[in-house]
This record gives sequence, C-alpha cells and structure tokens, in this order.
Amino acid sequence: MVLFLCLSACQRSLQEAEKALPAVGSALPAFSLAELDGQRVSDRDLHGRPSVVALWSSTCGSSRAALAGIAALHREYASRGLRVLVLADDSSASAVRAVLDSAAVRVPVALASGTIDQIFAPSKRWPWQKGVALPSFLVVDAAGTVKRRVIGIEQDPAMRMGRVRQSVAELIP
Repeated sequence: MVLFLCLSACQRSLQEAEKALPAVGSALPAFSLAELDGQRVSDRDLHGRPSVVALWSSTCGSSRAALAGIAALHREYASRGLRVLVLADDSSASAVRAVLDSAAVRVPVALASGTIDQIFAPSKRWPWQKGVALPSFLVVDAAGTVKRRVIGIEQDPAMRMGRVRQSVAELIP
C-alpha cells in the first residue's frame, strides 16, 4: 500500500510538471530577460534558429548536475546553428556566476529572478501548487515551436540529456 501511494505521488508530480510547461506544438512563451552580461534576450531572439531553453536554478542540485550536459550540447551544436539558453530562476547573478565558474561552464544565461513559473506556468495560482520542475528543457524549432519537453523529474540526468540531444539531432542533422 505504501509503495502504491509513493508511486501515485511521483506520477501525480510528473503530471503536474507536464501541465506547467508549454505543450509540444505550441509557441514558446514570450519572455524578455537580462543575461548575466547585461544584454537583453527574449523569445524573439531565438526565432530563426533551433534552440534549447533550459529552465534551471543554481540552488537546485539536479540543475547543477545538468550543467556539464548543457555545456557539452552548447559546444557540440553552437557552430551548427543551435542556440542554447539557460533561464536561471535565481535572483542573484553572483550566485549563478559562482556555480557556473565552479563547474567551468560557459553558456548563455539569463536571470529569470523567480519568474519561471510566471512565464511558463501562468495558470499556477496558489503558492502550494507545483510549478515548473527544474531542470526542464524545451527543444524549440527555428519557427519558435516547442518540439519536445524534457522534464527535470522525469529520469536520471544522463537519460534526460540524452533525450535533449536526440531531439536536437532531429532538428540539426
């Protein structure tokens, strides 16, 4: 009975997490944020190139574990036209920089300052409702359409990045 309840809770959490992200086939939600270097970046800047948008936080262990995979994806595919953008759900640019520096990761990062749920889960109305599971990844085509969602709680980090990589390979042969 306890096992059933635990499995039900995990499944319900995954279902809640799936509801919090834009559906496959829908447009990437509008956003305009400041990158760590001070430049503004928006969803419109991603149009014209396939992209991976990583929803991330420096305070999340799973997010920090995903950094190496995000950086490898950026190194491998940037020269082939892929745009990788990390949206950090943090309010402290220095905390984000410290995590990136300690992992020796250089990828474009925009500071979302606690707005990930406002951008990607606007139907979340109450503080106790689950929002976006971090890290999560949206693979977006050049037209700005979400082609795949890879949700943070879905599987182990290697499998999660494998699914992101597979989706990118389908967009960029």
